[in-house]
Amino acid sequence: MALSFEQEPIGDSTTSPVITNWTPLVPYVLYQNASIASYFYYKLVLEIRLDDASGTLLAKLKQRRNGYADDITNNKARAIFDVRDVVNSQLEDTIADQNATTRSIHAVGVNVIAKPFSTNSNQIKKIYVKGYQNYSTAANESPVDVITGSVNDTKYYMAASLPLTTSRGTTDFQSNSFLAYSLNGVTDTFLSDVQRQGFGLIAGDEGRINYVQSTDLHTVAFLNGESDFDSVPVRMYITYYDSNGSTIGSTQYIENTNATGGAVPTTSGSEVDTNAERLLYFGCGPGNLQAQSATTAARPSNFTDWYFYTVQATTAAGSTVSDKYIFINQDGSCKGFKVRRLGWRNSLGCYDYFNFKKKSVQTIEVNRNNYETMLGNFNSDMYSYDNFARGKKTRQVTAVLKETLQTDWITETDAVLLESLIMSTNVSIIDNDDTDYTVPVMVTDSSFVKKTSANDGLIQYTINIEYANPINTNS
Repeated sequence: MALSFEQEPIGDSTTSPVITNWTPLVPYVLYQNASIASYFYYKLVLEIRLDDASGTLLAKLKQRRNGYADDITNNKARAIFDVRDVVNSQLEDTIADQNATTRSIHAVGVNVIAKPFSTNSNQIKKIYVKGYQNYSTAANESPVDVITGSVNDTKYYMAASLPLTTSRGTTDFQSNSFLAYSLNGVTDTFLSDVQRQGFGLIAGDEGRINYVQSTDLHTVAFLNGESDFDSVPVRMYITYYDSNGSTIGSTQYIENTNATGGAVPTTSGSEVDTNAERLLYFGCGPGNLQAQSATTAARPSNFTDWYFYTVQATTAAGSTVSDKYIFINQDGSCKGFKVRRLGWRNSLGCYDYFNFKKKSVQTIEVNRNNYETMLGNFNSDMYSYDNFARGKKTRQVTAVLKETLQTDWITETDAVLLESLIMSTNVSIIDNDDTDYTVPVMVTDSSFVKKTSANDGLIQYTINIEYANPINTNS
């Protein structure tokens, strides 16, 4: 009897991981193309394990054959299994720097200055599935698992979708879309929703523009591993420029190795042998680069009056394998307003950042649990009451801090990034003054009106947030 997987989740262990939140299902179609007419209580079975055939059993799914007419006519069987929920239960966000797990991932390179790279925490998992049958050969016998002729498959998975701007459709996705996140070409990208756009200071140049202040924290994440994902970011090149677009000094680089918190991705002397090493974070904000000691020559303080710098992944020989990420210095442009920097889990399961530079307003929302008692003392020989006695009392006070944030004037391309923010499940205020932790918040806006230059002229957005933890009160 010939079992086969007629359909598998979109993804290939040698090209890219399966991203679990792109399509409604993450399907395996298990198909038995021989007759099952002589079997009773027939079911198809999918066994799901971590890593390999001996790994931890996550689920064992059984299904009767579906109602496909041709299979019923010919006594064949197939069933569609969705592994999405099972796999997603094993995946999580990377919140902490894996070099210093009590500290924020956003401060990688600050927490342990020798390590500006960090591995991930359960963002990528290797999943093994095995398909087989369950049936009885007699009507009066209980069905049993029949492993003979089983089929199996192994893939990497990560909890991610694709940016909103990605063209929909299975074919496009499979052939083009996610392959752009394997770093082996000049337009391949980090795991970020920041959009590509022109940059006027370098003639004819384009890149992914980020706006920062000189102390800001910022990370980029990327797939890592030549044999697994054809992704070869051996080095991160950093080049500083002045306001005329001229380079300042020489380009510096930071090696992606175990010693710097990462893992060499190439097959020659490869250090990538764990799921944690297959997706890495790099601290590339001015605050991260200034603190790190892996390459002290790459610190911003070495480049007087820098206006912007670029970050690109390269091979060991210096061949570019990623798009250009541009970081523009906004020091002094906030006009006295307190800048709020938000970092959030983007559509790809990693982090993007944005500075809200205009007016911000904080509001404390208070809820009181009140009750009322009869005024006076009833446990004495005579009724009396004190002048300071009260009838109405407050049993408990809870307080929540809310804040309204406003952007500067931005472009339509910049605004795309905020679409990912409004839908994120993990948003934090990134405090440059305290790198030990971030302040978790929730976006409370229930809608996002997309603005265009044609409709709205200059573009500006207001975002409302609520602090995830209540204010401590003395109640």
